Amino acid sequence: MQVIEPVAVILQEFSEQDRQALADLINRFAHQEIDPERHLTAWEAPETLGLLPCRTLSPGQ
Repeated sequence: MQVIEPVAVILQEFSEQDRQALADLINRFAHQEIDPERHLTAWEAPETLGLLPCRTLSPGQ
């Protein structure tokens, strides 16, 4: 976590479009990963790094 938090702060300065493009790139590599643990880590990376927009649930969801 010592590395992730500062990186996540820096990534918040990117435009939403750039954050989405980086998340898409990470996901592309995640789909190619054959090691199950690394695949999961890569798949979760965009959310961990705060690249995905925050979604709030409406009542009833």
